[in-house]
Amino acid sequence: MSKRLGLVLFLTFGALFLIVNRAAYQGYFQDDEIDNVSWTRFLPATEYLTGALTPRYFPNNFRPVGHFYFHATESAFGLHFPGYVAVIHVIHLLNVWLLWLLARRLGAPPLAAAAACLFFGLHMALFDCLWKPMYVFDLLCATFSLASLLLYARGRWVLSFLAFWLAYKSKELAVMLPVVLACYEFWFGNRRWKPLIAFFLASLSFGLQGLLRNPNQDNDYTFRFTLDALWKTGSYYAGRIFLVPYAGFAVVVLALTARNRRTWFGLAMLGIFFLPLLFLPGRLFSAYCYVPFIGLAIALTGLPTIGRPLWVALFFALWLPVDYRELRSSRSQTLARDADVRTWMTTAGAFVNSAPPIDAWIFSGAPEGFHQWGIEGALKYFLNKSELNVHAMDDPAAQSLHGRVAMLTWDGAAHRLDVSATTR
Repeated sequence: MSKRLGLVLFLTFGALFLIVNRAAYQGYFQDDEIDNVSWTRFLPATEYLTGALTPRYFPNNFRPVGHFYFHATESAFGLHFPGYVAVIHVIHLLNVWLLWLLARRLGAPPLAAAAACLFFGLHMALFDCLWKPMYVFDLLCATFSLASLLLYARGRWVLSFLAFWLAYKSKELAVMLPVVLACYEFWFGNRRWKPLIAFFLASLSFGLQGLLRNPNQDNDYTFRFTLDALWKTGSYYAGRIFLVPYAGFAVVVLALTARNRRTWFGLAMLGIFFLPLLFLPGRLFSAYCYVPFIGLAIALTGLPTIGRPLWVALFFALWLPVDYRELRSSRSQTLARDADVRTWMTTAGAFVNSAPPIDAWIFSGAPEGFHQWGIEGALKYFLNKSELNVHAMDDPAAQSLHGRVAMLTWDGAAHRLDVSATTR
C-alpha cells in the first residue's frame, strides 16, 4: 500500500470517527473531571516534570503525565468542554495510527491491519475513553505503550524504555508492559533478553512500591485474589470484548486453535494487560479495556479470514449494528447526566459570581453520579481556592456551621439547582 493511499484511508477513518462521535462535543464534565480541573491548575509545570522523572510511587494516585493534560487543557480552554474532547480525540486517532504501524511491523497485510484499526477505533466498549476526559490516563498509557513497542521492535531500546516510563506515569497498568515486550522478543525478536533487564527492574520497583505503599486496604481499589473476584471481573470484561455477554470467552478457543504468531502475541498482550484488572472487582469500568484491546486488535490480524474481503465485510456487517446499539445507549445516558451537571455548574457559578463571600457550603442532593468531590471541585474552581468548608446536608457537622452559609439544593425531578444563603 502506498503512503498516499494510507493517508487517504486514515483521513477517511478520522472523518468517520468524528461523525460517529460528534455528539461527544455536546457533553459536559463529570465529578472526577471537575475535581482534577480544580487542583491541577494550581501546580506549576515543574511539579509535573519532577513527578514524571522520579522513580517514586505516588500513594495519592498522582499520575503526572495524565494530570498534566488537565493542567494544560484548563489553561487553554477553561471550562469549554469541546476543547477537552478534541484533545482526547486527537490522542485516540494517534493511537489508531500507532496500532496500524505496529500491526504492519508485525507482518499484518494491509486489509488485516485496517480491519483491526477499524475494530479498535470504533469499539464502543471504549465509549467513555472517547467521550469523557477522565479516561485520558488510559489513552496516554496506550500511546506510550504502543510507542515503546514500536521503538523496541526497531532496536531503539533507550527510547523504548523512556516511552515505557511515560506510559507508567500515565497509568499504573503499564507496569505489565515489560512482560508484553518479552512476548514480542520470544515470538518476533532474536530472543535477546539483556535489553529487557532495565524494563523489568523498573517494573519490579514500581510494582513493589505499589503493593507496600498502597493506602487502599479494604475498599474498591483493593486487590481481591479470590475465585469470586475472578469470575465477576472475567464475566464482565468477556462481555465487553464483542458487546455480547460472555462472548469474549471465545478468545480462549482462539488461543488454542490459532496458528499465527500475531494472534498468539495479541492474545498474550490482551491477557497480560487484563491480569491486574481481573483482581479488582470493585473497579469494573468498560473504559479499562482500552489498553488491553490493543492486544485484541493485533490478535485479529492473525486470523486467516481477516485477510479475505468477503469475511471482513461479513464480520463488520454483524458487529457494527451491535456496536451502534451500544453507542446509542451510552450516548443518551451520558448526555442526560451531562445536561444535569451543566445546569448545576451554571447555576452554582452564577451564584458564586454574584453573592457576597460565603463561609461554608451545604448541599442537598446532586445530579446522578455527581459525587461530593465533584461538588467541592466545582466550588473550589469557581472561587479559585484549594480549600473550602463543604458538607452534605446529612453530615452532623453541617448543623454546627456558623457565619454566612450557602445551601445548594438539587431538584432531580425538575432538573434544577436552588441556591440560597443565610447567616447563622
